[in-house]
This record gives sequence, C-alpha cells and structure tokens, in this order.
Amino acid sequence: MPSIAVDPPGRTSGAPRAFQWLLLATSLATYALVIVGGIVRTTGAGDACPDWPRCHGQLVPPLSGHVLIEFSHRLLASVVSILVLAMVLGAWRWQRRAPVVFWGAMLAVALIIAQIVLGGNTVLSDLQASMVMAHLATAAALLATLLVVTIVALGVRPAAAGAASFRNLAVVAALATLALMLTGSYVSGSGAGLAFRDWPLFDGRLTPDGGRLAIIHATHRFAALLVGLMLAYVTAQAWRQQRANRPVLIGTTFALALYVAQAFVGAANIWTLLQPAANAAHLALAMAIWATLVAVATLAHLSKAAEARAAVPAVERSGAARPVQPATLPARGPS
Repeated sequence: MPSIAVDPPGRTSGAPRAFQWLLLATSLATYALVIVGGIVRTTGAGDACPDWPRCHGQLVPPLSGHVLIEFSHRLLASVVSILVLAMVLGAWRWQRRAPVVFWGAMLAVALIIAQIVLGGNTVLSDLQASMVMAHLATAAALLATLLVVTIVALGVRPAAAGAASFRNLAVVAALATLALMLTGSYVSGSGAGLAFRDWPLFDGRLTPDGGRLAIIHATHRFAALLVGLMLAYVTAQAWRQQRANRPVLIGTTFALALYVAQAFVGAANIWTLLQPAANAAHLALAMAIWATLVAVATLAHLSKAAEARAAVPAVERSGAARPVQPATLPARGPS
C-alpha cells in the first residue's frame, strides 16, 4: 500500500498546480545558485567583479573568462529573487490560510534580501572566510525554507507512522550536516584545504600536527566522521521505526549513500590539489544531503502530526462504544 499521497490542486493543500510548479522551480533554481556560487569560489572568479552591484562599473560587463562565471552567478541570483517574489504573490493570493506556506514565503523574502546583502559584502570584503560562510549559511536556510513550503503546498500526506524521537533525530542530523557544511566552507575560505596532502591520514600520521590551518582542517575531518556515524544511526532507526513511511525510509538511505560518495569526493579534493571540479562536486553533494535531510525531517513531522490526528477519532470511538450506565434512582417508599 502507498505510504504517501499528494493532494490534487485545490483540495487539501489549496494550492493551484501553477503555484506548486513555481515552488519546485524556485527550489531547484536556489540549489543551482548555490552550486554556481561554489564554482565562482573554487575557480577564483569571486574577484572578477570587484564592485557591486555593478561589475567593473557596468551593468553588463564584457562576458569572458572569470567575469562570465561571476556575472552568471549574479544573473542567476536575480532570477531566484524574481521567483521568490512571485512565490510570495502566489502565497498571498492562494495560501493566506496556510500558515506554513504563507509565512514560509515571507521568511524566504527576508532570507533572499539577507543573501543579497551578504553577497555584496562578501565581494567588498575580499572574500573573507567568515563572510563566505555566512553567505552559504543563508543560502542553505533559504533552500530549507523553500523545501518545507513546497512539501506542505503539495499537500503531502505521509503515513501515520511517526515517532517524536525519530523526528527529533532527523532534525538534529540535518542541523549537524549544516554545521559540517559550514566548517567545510571555513576550511576553504581560510586556505586550510591543503593543510594536509593525504587522506585519510594527516601527512602520514593518525593524528594531526601543525598550526592554526592544520587545526581547522582536522576539525572538519573529525566532524565529518561524527556526522557520518550519526547518519548511519538515523538510517538504522528509519529502517527500525519508519518501514511504513517509505519516503522517510528512502530519504534517509539516500542521504547516507550521498554521504559515502561525499567522503570520497572530499578525499578527491586533496588528491587533486583542490581542482575546481572536485570542489564544486563536494559542495553540490553537501547541499544535496542537507536538502534531503530537511525533506526527511519535514515528512517525519507531518507523519507524527498524522499519527496524532488518527489517535483522536480512535479515542472518540472508544468513548462512544463505552456503554452508558443508567442513572440510579433513589428507592421510593410506599405512598
């Protein structure tokens, strides 16, 4: 039996098909924007346009080399901004009575504004590591918001097989993955990517030895190990608790598979001395794992809510089935 359903437009979700497609397109465009941003950073194109919002004093500069890469990122950011604004208008038109969708759309606007400001400051601060990390964190928050809004607007109805413990575990795993992704961004932005030239060892040693950059790099590796163990545990719990909820089960398994691939792509970054292709793939996989875990956590929450709703009629039915005892009348004496 299917463990998940999607309401047709105009029914439970109340969202027209065009609005649902708009949400999907906005989520995909935001993911693409993050990947292009990673390509900008790994190719060194971030300084190709030293000013902002113009590029070399022009709205449309000569498109060649690194300028083309950086300008493509800015152009895609403009497209995402337009899609988010269109999403807000759609939410105002069709989803004002759906709090998650409506206020999620409002939050997306705030995040896109913050992202634009951070993007400009990142350029003007000469790609400072902390600014690059904040820029990525905001992009991840925007993507997560769009995914939650999309899942709710699609009217997804998972099986009532949720457990609060698993839902909380999925949320913690998603946040741990985000933290790991941000430490990776800091490793790259601080120049610690090649603090060690081998993997999984640290210059032939089991434990790291070195200065500040070595500590930054090693911290990311140890955090990656811990998050990998956490994802393995989450997947095991999904197989134990969520067999009736196939999307959650498939999502956690898929996230773990992506993580294994991510570990080897991370190693490839070192083996290839930070080639742009390996670096961009590393970011793409990291963001895909984050997006998958956000979706899993959202579905687990909806499943728990469905379980709670299903319990109410059961309680009512048990109450209705309970025989009503006749009232005991006091004995009357002889009149």
